[in-house]
This record gives sequence, C-alpha cells and structure tokens, in this order.
Amino acid sequence: MLELNNLGRQGSDKRDLPPKESWRPHLELDADGGYFVSTPRSVEPSDATELLSEFDLDADQWVVTHVRRSKWQRYDGEWLTSYRVSVKPRNYVGTLLDPSELEAEIKKWRPGKVKPVKGRNTFLAAIGDTQWGKDAGDGTEGTVNRVMTAMQSVLQRHSELKPYGVGPIALPQMGDCIEGIVSQGGRIAGRIDLPLTAQIRVGRRVLLEWVKAFAPLTDHLIIPVVPGNHDESTRQLITDPLDSFQVEIVSQVLDVCRENPALSHVEGRFIESDNTTLAVELSGTMVGFAHGHQSRNIPTWWQGQALGQTPIGGADILLTGHYHHYHAQNLGPRMWVQIPSMDGGSAWFRDRKGLDSPPGIVTMLVGDVDPRRHLAVIN
Repeated sequence: MLELNNLGRQGSDKRDLPPKESWRPHLELDADGGYFVSTPRSVEPSDATELLSEFDLDADQWVVTHVRRSKWQRYDGEWLTSYRVSVKPRNYVGTLLDPSELEAEIKKWRPGKVKPVKGRNTFLAAIGDTQWGKDAGDGTEGTVNRVMTAMQSVLQRHSELKPYGVGPIALPQMGDCIEGIVSQGGRIAGRIDLPLTAQIRVGRRVLLEWVKAFAPLTDHLIIPVVPGNHDESTRQLITDPLDSFQVEIVSQVLDVCRENPALSHVEGRFIESDNTTLAVELSGTMVGFAHGHQSRNIPTWWQGQALGQTPIGGADILLTGHYHHYHAQNLGPRMWVQIPSMDGGSAWFRDRKGLDSPPGIVTMLVGDVDPRRHLAVIN
C-alpha cells in the first residue's frame, strides 16, 4: 500500500548558486588597512583572528576592527559561512583631524588649478542617510570608505557632463547624516559604533572634503540641507525642525568656509523655522528637497503640498531620502526621485523582507535639459 502511494522524489531542485561576487574570497589591503573575505566554511572559527592565517596575515601586526558574516545553504542542505573581516595595522594612526586643527587645515587649503566651468545647467549630486555611527553591515568605517570612494566617481561624472553646459554645482544634504541617539525611544544608542559627538565630527569632516573637491570646479557651489529624523537633537520635547544635527553640520562647514576666500562662493540653503522642506531654484528649475519621513506616500503628500501652494508643492523635481532605496517616477510633468542610502544596510529590514538595497548617490543635470537624460546613480 505504501508503494502504491509513493510519489517518488519530492521537492524542488535547489540551484547551487555560487556566493555573490562580494563574498568570493579576496583581499583588499594597503598600509592603512583594508579587508578580506574568507573562503566559505562549514565550521565556525573560534575567533576572528583565526581567519587571518588564510591570507598569511600576522595577528601580531594586524588587529580586527569589524566582522560581517554571510551564511547560505548548499544544495545538499549543508550551511556554509563566509566572513568579511576589516583589519588595521596595530600601529595605525587615524587620518582624521583633531578638532583644534580643523580651521587650520581649511585655511591651508588652496583650490587646484582647475578653471571653473561656466554653463547654464546645474550639476546635482544628492547624498542621504549616511547615518554616521550606525554599526550595521561594515559600520561607520565602511560608510566612510563608500562615501569617499563614491566622491571620486561623482567627480568623474561631473567631468563627463561638462560638454552639456555645466555651471553651478549642488550638493544636497538630505538628512539622517548621523545615526543619532533619539530613534526608537533612545534604544538605538545600543547599536552605535561612535558616540554622538564623534558622529557629528565625522559628518562635518566628510562634507568638508566634498566641498574642497568640488569648489574648484565652479563659481557657485550650493549646499541645500533638510533635516531628517535620526538627526533630531531631542524627542523629549517638541522643538523647531531647525534643531537638527544635519543643519548644524552644514552650518559648521560653512563657518569654516568663510575663513578662506577661496571658498567664498560656497552657499548654504536652509529650511525656514517650523518647516522641514526646502525648494531651491537651480538654473531655472525648481528643485524640492525633503528627507521623506513626512509621509509613507510621497506622491499623495506632494499633491497636498501642490494644493496648498507651498514652495515645495510648486517644485518641478522632488528629491527625498529616508526609505533607503532608489526610485524614480514621473508624476505628470514633474519628477520624483527617491535617493538610496549610503549606510551599511539594515539587518532589521533584511530579517523582515530578505532584501538589501544597494547604496548610491543620485546625480543629474537640471536646467534646460530633461533631468531624466543624465540621471545616474553612482555606487
């Protein structure tokens, strides 16, 4: 009877996919440190230093600073694990400036010998949700590497678009630059790898490097800034949205820029009191900026802003962040672009949905060109 009811081999075949390219064994290392990805293994190491031997790294010379684990199941049911291990030399001295040296450093800097391009269109590179201090994924160290590496790619993108009449440059700061300590009733403070003051310091210094890189390329560098939810200073009281560490970081950088005549063409654009959004005219195009935490349905929210005839309601292009993924949508003659994050990802979201969103910086030209033509995400 059992034989008569036997269906034979049951269940779907499982394709034995190789690990993602980012999880193939490899080593990226220089004198300041780097990382390596281990060979997939079925037995977990006793500690991370045990993995150093795979690449002939001496544990007396290298210290492990961060470990990320990736785990998957083979076709035969066996679980394999690979490790992405960040290391630094034990005698490593960080390259970030001491706070007292910040103004001295910018005063010493002089723009490179690059003739600013004077064109009719604005080159825009929007960065959001860096969340300095967030320990997820490869942590703040990984985010710094991503943002600074992407800066070189954005500079290259600017160079590629010069023939299309590039003049002003805009570097929107879209909120959630730091992880902060106020989210989730303050419980998020248990998952940070930098204290609050250090988060702010990193944010200021990274933005300053971007300003120094792009200032020589234009005679008008604009930094629009909107606050996010993670960069709120407090949630114990209801305060003005201007009470934001994102706003303060940009303000600090602009203060430093005023100390150097070579940066006199750097301009900040800030929200008004009791407002969280901003609209800025760039080369004749009205561009709206909002972090995105204002609504779970941005198109409907934007429609309401249009009906209320608010400044952002009249924008031709709307940029938002907050939701950590890339999305672009035409809404009649207008366009909404949701920019991705640059942080190390979200284990919480991956656990719920099984998905990750690739990081990126959105670049485009605005002015007398269709913004869709040169829209690109720089990763």
